[in-house]
Formats: sequence, C-alpha cells, structure tokens
Amino acid sequence: MTRRAGADTSLLGGGPIGSLIGGLLDAAPVSGGTIAIARGGAVEQRAFGTRGPGGRSVEIHDRFEIGSISKTVAALAAARLEAEGVLRLDEPVRTYLPWLELPEGASEPSLRHLLAHTAGWIAGNSASPGEIAQALSLPMTRAVTAPGERFHYSNVGYVVLGLALAEAAGTAFPRLLADRIFSPLGLPGALASLTGAERARLCPGTVPTRDDAQWAPGDPLSQQSWVEPAGADGNVGASARELLQFGLALTDPTGFASESAWLPAAVAAIATPTAPSGEDILGAGPHLRVRGARYGLGVNVEPTAHGTLLTHGGGMIGYGAFVIAHPELDLTVAVLLSTPGEWPHAELLARAAHAELVNEATAGAANGRDVASGDPDPIAALRVTRGPLSRGAGETARLAGHYRSYTPWCPHYEVGVSSEEGVAGQLVLRAYSGVEAPTEDTPLVLIAEGGGYTVGAEPGTPERARFSNFIGGVAQTLDIDGCVYSRVVDR
Repeated sequence: MTRRAGADTSLLGGGPIGSLIGGLLDAAPVSGGTIAIARGGAVEQRAFGTRGPGGRSVEIHDRFEIGSISKTVAALAAARLEAEGVLRLDEPVRTYLPWLELPEGASEPSLRHLLAHTAGWIAGNSASPGEIAQALSLPMTRAVTAPGERFHYSNVGYVVLGLALAEAAGTAFPRLLADRIFSPLGLPGALASLTGAERARLCPGTVPTRDDAQWAPGDPLSQQSWVEPAGADGNVGASARELLQFGLALTDPTGFASESAWLPAAVAAIATPTAPSGEDILGAGPHLRVRGARYGLGVNVEPTAHGTLLTHGGGMIGYGAFVIAHPELDLTVAVLLSTPGEWPHAELLARAAHAELVNEATAGAANGRDVASGDPDPIAALRVTRGPLSRGAGETARLAGHYRSYTPWCPHYEVGVSSEEGVAGQLVLRAYSGVEAPTEDTPLVLIAEGGGYTVGAEPGTPERARFSNFIGGVAQTLDIDGCVYSRVVDR
C-alpha cells in the first residue's frame, strides 16, 4: 500500500483502521481499547477511548482480560509438558484426575479431546464459580457424541484440562503458566490469575446498563461487575504488547531465545488441525478469505491463499480480545477492547488491520481477490435487531416469559415463539446480553423420552433445558444444565 508523502504513515493512526476505531467508539458498545501489530521486527501500537464508560484515557500499557485466548496459552503449556515427558495428550483425562465423574453417556475423553473441543461436553456451567465445582457438576449433564466425533466449544472442558495440567505438573495452574509460558516468552507482567487482588491492575470492562434488552447506539453503558474467572478457559490478563508478544511466539517460534527450544515443536503441535471443523470466521468487515477452518489445540487453524492463520478470540464480562498470527507473511495482530464480550468487535478490528497488513505485504496483489471487503458499514451489520417474541398457545404459553439468574455470564433469558427467519413459529430461548448467552434465537426442541428440551436443533448438541415448579399451570423455574433461572415480571 502506497502512502502519501507528509501523511500519517502509521497503519493504526489514520486511514481505514483509524476510521474503524472511531466508528467503534461512536456507534458500538466500546468505551476504549488497545491494538498492537507487528510486521517482521517493526511493532506499532495504539491506545484509544476511555478506561470504562466515562473513565480516564486508555494507556498503551493497560491490561485487559484476554478471555478465551487463555485457551491458547493453556494449549501451549500442555504441548510443552508433553514435549518434556510430563504427560501424554492422548492419555484419558482421568489418568490425571481419577476422582472426575463424566457426563451421562460420555465415553472416556483424552486431554487432546479437551484441547480440541471434541469431548462432546456442554459449553459450560454458569452456576459454579470454582474449577473443581464445575468439574463436579459434569455428572448432572450429558454427552451425546463420542470423543473426536464433533467440534463443540466447551469452556468446562478447558476448566478440567487446567486441573489435569496442574496435577501432572505438580503445581498450581497460574504458577505453571508463569513459569512455563510467560517467563520464557518474555511476558513477566502478564497476569496468570484474575482474582480480586489483580482487579486494580486491569482496565475496567464495559457492559450495557440493561441486560434484558437489545443494546442500540445511544443506550447507556456501565462498568462491568467484578467476577473472578477461575480456570484455564479464561484466566489471563495482558496488555496489547504482551498479547502481541504471545502472538509472535506463534508467528515465529524459532525467533525466541535458546531457553525456548521447546517452542517450535509445541507450536507445531497446537497448530495441527485436529477437530472436524472450527470456529466461524467473521465476515462483516475486511478480512483475508479463509478456506475451511479447523480447530487445532487451543487455536483456530485457517488456511488462506497467503498461508495459514492461527487465531483465537476472547470474550469476558466487559472485555473482548482477538489475536492473529500469520507465519508466512510474518504478521501478528493483537486487539483488546473494553466492550461486552459477546460482541465480536475485537475480531472485526483485528481482521481489518490484518487485511491492511496483507495488502501492504503483497503490494496490493491480494486486494479484491483474496481480501474480502465485507459490509459497507460493518459496525451496523453486527447489530442485532429482533422482533418481539409471542407467547403462543397451550403448552408454549405455560413456558413463555422472562427468567433471571444471579450468574453474570448470562443473567437473563426470554422464552417465547420467534418470528425470526429460520426459527419462525418455534419455541426459542433468547438472551440480550451475557458472554455465555446465545447471540440469536435458539430453538428449544422437545425431547420425546424423559422430557425437557434440547437447547438448539443441531444433532449432537449436549445442552438441555427443563421447566418446573408450575403454579396455576405456568412454569416458574428454568434449569439449563444446572444453572437455575426464576420467572420474573414480564417486560
């Protein structure tokens, strides 16, 4: 990409990326953030916006929760432990956690199955804050596919993985990350646990003030409530430069110091496509076209016309993050935002910046053919607008209404009959906010034997919902895999 003499030559300061950052601050629930990019040895960083709604300006060294990018960190630790003979990834998880009871109908998964999200377990348990409590709740759930058969993203799978890694290494999981990953990769300031002691070291997160209605531009935002996310599914805090440094380990693992001799083999291990499929690619904004992504171990592996990308996103209560490693073009991107974690704005910004870098690296040869432009207004394209749910009749009317829980991960559900395309006329579960909440109307499919409902119509989905405590014929309680929601006044 050619830049005019005398113009701002930074990729992040102006042009399309600068405009996108401005748009996120103006028209999305984003109060601030940081971005860092690397082209070979050249690093560029930018901080923007405020530390939470109405806070002081974000600074480039501010740390954010990186959410599920912590899974990539955990996967790299697992690969290192296997390389050092501490454990074997193909051993059953109960080799290391003999007390663990499996979900109903589950076959014995290995550590590799947990790393690849192919154990067949539920996505997560929003009711229990502790790692062991979440693991102990597994027998109350069920698995309907065999290990290795299907990619189904599972936070609780990584919680159990972290417990197994710590047991095998003989140390606490945060200490394992600090000693085996952060120190050798040059990340001594990254946070390996997110307890109340570390809260003051983090940029505040941002959430919609209302959790029971769809957010729109102009609606108020608030600072997130504090939650201690325990477990390997999302336990890390970092600055953009620290996240970029971790991304550089994936982009160029041979470029690190001699004490990281284990790194190339470990990166190769996690970057090997393992699951039958992978995470969806956001197409709203500019992005390098991907040709059939599959999940490796803690990382999405994305083939393109210009090499393979290693990516992962992270969403937490009030935080969004995304990292891209592109070894063939020696490009790395890291984005951290103070924003509701269920919104993919971090991925939007990261992929747009990466697309600009690809155009520069290929002298524009990829433009139009391999780099998609996305929607003219990608921020508007990400907004969800849905018509009201109806109560229906008969059994459906007995279930329809609003349900609330004290879990901050998905605090509020609405049940009713949808009019949205693809699920029109069906009983659905709807959430308006929450990191663990569905982002679209999710069908509730009646189970013929045993009662209850499948959460989602896709075969092999392990999540279940059950209504109970009927008064006057109306359900008062909704239980989703052990997280109980109570009927509240309709909105």
